[in-house]
Amino acid sequence: MEVIAKVRFNASKERIESFGMNKYLVYLPFPEEGNSLNVVIEVLSRQMGIPRKNIILKRKALVTNDLVFEVN
Repeated sequence: MEVIAKVRFNASKERIESFGMNKYLVYLPFPEEGNSLNVVIEVLSRQMGIPRKNIILKRKALVTNDLVFEVN
């Protein structure tokens, strides 16, 4: 199954919003860093209730900067 996540950095607090079928908006309270992808996977893992090893980055949309994950 594909999951699409749009990430907003420098938010006031960490939170996640769901927009229907497998679409999420993730707010993170820090600037984008090298390990940001790991944090996004951790947040999605908690939200969806699945192990983080089952969430794999499939691609990053160039125009919209959406992250597309494959979830097993």
